[in-house]
Amino acid sequence: MIADATTLSAALLMKFALGYFAILATPGPNMFTIGTMAALRGFRGALPFCLGVALGAGVVAATTSLLLDAFAGSEKLEMGGRIVASILLIALAYRIICAPAQCLPDVTEAAVPQMQKKWGAGLGTGFCIAVTNPVTAAYCLAQFMGPLAQNNAAPWAIAIVASQALLFGLLTALLFA
Repeated sequence: MIADATTLSAALLMKFALGYFAILATPGPNMFTIGTMAALRGFRGALPFCLGVALGAGVVAATTSLLLDAFAGSEKLEMGGRIVASILLIALAYRIICAPAQCLPDVTEAAVPQMQKKWGAGLGTGFCIAVTNPVTAAYCLAQFMGPLAQNNAAPWAIAIVASQALLFGLLTALLFA
């Protein structure tokens, strides 16, 4: 019986990771920020943004999980959460379909060496961009209320979000540098 539960958890986590990979592969604020910084500053200059995005995505996943655990059993909260998650996922689909061309910020060559020295600013900016990106929150909310609701795999899912965000950010920086 324990082997069945472990197999079920592993299968759920693999599906969760695959779904989050699709979220990461969709161009959005995290990818544009990392790509822009890598293009302007090189791979090393984009590292703080990658770390900040990974930390921010992990915080979003952990906060979502903790909030849902704190209010577990509340039918009104569950229905409200499902409605919010649905609206966010529909907004994401609309954003993907109607994505306008993104513009790179205007940065002069003289400002680039100065910006490379500010690791804390890059880390904080990446963190804030990831925390305010509703896509990760919508995905985690939908997953933690759905397939992962009655499973003890949430801590692993949080680790998956942070590690996938970091690895995908590093890959994006490597490609754009």
